[in-house]
Amino acid sequence: MKYLLDTNSLSNSTLKKCKGRNDVFILEDILEEYAFLNDEVLKIRNAGIKILALEKRHIDKMIEVLDVHGDNLELIRLYTSEGTGDIAMLAYILSERDSPQTLFPEEYTLITSDVALTDASTAYGIKCLTDLP
Repeated sequence: MKYLLDTNSLSNSTLKKCKGRNDVFILEDILEEYAFLNDEVLKIRNAGIKILALEKRHIDKMIEVLDVHGDNLELIRLYTSEGTGDIAMLAYILSERDSPQTLFPEEYTLITSDVALTDASTAYGIKCLTDLP
């Protein structure tokens, strides 16, 4: 099991829970969307959270997710430049699950308190938690 963090789950207590773990990740696009400062990114890295980059296959999956959820204004708030990271997280997890680059599909749990993202994730069978176990 791997855990993918949303920005709303990045608290000091979460960072402390990540120490010594190798199963906690965040997307590089999430850090860019919310314009984290270098020292904030350093805190995330020092906590042991691995930063993942989107590849072409993840972006291709984003197109599929947008076809289904493109009109969901609760999930994607384009006028405020929010929600593109939500779609990226969904696409990343779906791509890793449905088209794995390893022998066995990667299983991710999304750590978020975003209700719209949780609803969309649940529709795809993606488990969501509000905090790291």
